[in-house]
Amino acid sequence: MVARHDISSPKPKKAHKSHAKKREFTYVVRKEEARVLQEKVQALRKELEALQEATGSYNFKLRQATTKNQVLKSAVRTQQLTVACTQSVLSNHLRDQHENPMYTRVVLPKKCSERREVLTGMKNAKFMQCYSYLTERSGSLDMTKNYFSEDRFEDAHGNFTCHRFDVVHFCGVQSLKQVYDALTVFMFNMEISVSEALGDITVREDYDSLNDGAHISNHRLISNCDSGVTTEAITVSFAQLFEDHNAFTSSPCALAVMDSVDEDDLYPYDSANCVRRDITAAVALAPVWRDKKSGKTRPAPELTQCSAARQDSSEDDEELVVVMRRATFLKVRPAESEMADSELLELYDYIAKWPDLMLQSIRAIIHARAL
Repeated sequence: MVARHDISSPKPKKAHKSHAKKREFTYVVRKEEARVLQEKVQALRKELEALQEATGSYNFKLRQATTKNQVLKSAVRTQQLTVACTQSVLSNHLRDQHENPMYTRVVLPKKCSERREVLTGMKNAKFMQCYSYLTERSGSLDMTKNYFSEDRFEDAHGNFTCHRFDVVHFCGVQSLKQVYDALTVFMFNMEISVSEALGDITVREDYDSLNDGAHISNHRLISNCDSGVTTEAITVSFAQLFEDHNAFTSSPCALAVMDSVDEDDLYPYDSANCVRRDITAAVALAPVWRDKKSGKTRPAPELTQCSAARQDSSEDDEELVVVMRRATFLKVRPAESEMADSELLELYDYIAKWPDLMLQSIRAIIHARAL
């Protein structure tokens, strides 16, 4: 038996199904990208609007502040011009006034007894007059700071005039009396300091002098300048140290005043040969304790003696300071003989140096005595 074989064709294999990704159309992709970009544009626009709004508010505030600043600057300039106008009015007033605020008419007779009576009789009134002016002149100033002010001008009569006010601190001194002694040494021996410092020849002629608790002096100063001009000044001077309660203040103080003599029947002015120098000056000294760190001050009632113990202060924290207030009124009256303008200008500068010389001398005396 012959085996039969199935000669039929083999069964074909099953084909795998295709899973190919579906392709999106280009316009759909572009549409989606446009939508995303549009959303970004909208977001950026909103952000820009927010920034513009914030910037606009800032710019408005900035413009507002700038405008306000300009208004304030304009107001300040207007105020400064007003002050300048006031200063001009005051300067004109100073030029036209016939007498300075501390002036006292002084007439000395021939008899010595009568001359002394005039001097002793005017002392207290002169002290009060000058102290009152110094108090008012410094009333609005910061007395913890140095101060200086000076006006020089030609008055209505052609006289050279100098008005000066200053506040000076003598720091690290031992006592009020130490500064006062140095001041009186200069006042009653100024011809020596002037001759040494300014290089001229200054002679002092003492007409009367006494010391009964207060220095009182009447003298004449004659100075021969390098230019050949001779000047003269006849003055009365008073100086006193007040260690306790006094008529001016409850604390210790010292006063020194000087005024020119208007008429002297015994020793008249030599106007034909000399340039007359009129001076009215006042000095007030007051001691204070000053804190070395803060600069704050307090009254020092116990300062008249060098060995005075500090009641409630530490020597390391505080120092003794003597505050000087000084007012000076100078007037130079040209001689009857003609003088060149250059000589007058040189003379004016020479006269104006005297107040500075006083400070230099006081400091030198204090330093020399402290050695």
